[in-house]
Amino acid sequence: MSSTNKTENLHLNKWIGSDKPKRLDFNYDNEVIDRVISDHMEDSTAHVTAAERDKWNSFIHIGSYYGNGNATRTINHGCPFDICFGIIFADSRESGVADFANSRNRSYFAVFTKGAHQLGVSINNDNVLTVKQSASAEYGSSYAGFNELGVTYRYVLFRDMDSVG
Repeated sequence: MSSTNKTENLHLNKWIGSDKPKRLDFNYDNEVIDRVISDHMEDSTAHVTAAERDKWNSFIHIGSYYGNGNATRTINHGCPFDICFGIIFADSRESGVADFANSRNRSYFAVFTKGAHQLGVSINNDNVLTVKQSASAEYGSSYAGFNELGVTYRYVLFRDMDSVG
């Protein structure tokens, strides 16, 4: 004999004192629970992966790299979202160093966006971050200092809020 009563939502067995539970009743209940939980877990509308959740909840990405002295370099930043803008700076340098005797200024700090970039730093529509270490002036008497050999650089990348969805 099955249970006298059933649960409201899943209609699982709900026995009273005079009921005689059978193995078939327990197997039925387990199959119902397994099916309902499985259907729920496979529902991509109700559930997202941990990677998707992290991507949606992350608004900044912070990283660093060491300068290798090359004139141009692509930085593998591993940012998981579409970048709106960023800030980059040399860890052990002033934001800009003026060499008045030679009429030069080397920049070690920049703010950049996809629509515009600052001297020596750019990011394209595919989120590729490119930095320069210039030997000659990039603009007027300004030199880019974003890949100086042995210097640690830090960057902060900000999420494009239009891409959150």
